Amino acid sequence: MGGGGKQRLNGETIAGIALVFMALLFIWAGTMNPAWAAILVADYLILAIGVGFIVLGAITIGRSNRPSSRSERASRY
Repeated sequence: MGGGGKQRLNGETIAGIALVFMALLFIWAGTMNPAWAAILVADYLILAIGVGFIVLGAITIGRSNRPSSRSERASRY
């Protein structure tokens, strides 16, 4: 997102959203089909990994939007 603007979305967040969506889709499929119900534990694992990626993305965004030194803050204005 160049130009020094605030970053709102990054790769970790996008990957996390995709994994959460996929896990919810698999969990829903498990309610419809007994074959999918057999792997329900794996679906919850995918869901947990997706939430972890979203949290990691939020932490990364928070760190990258904060100026790291006084000279950087002074040069912004």
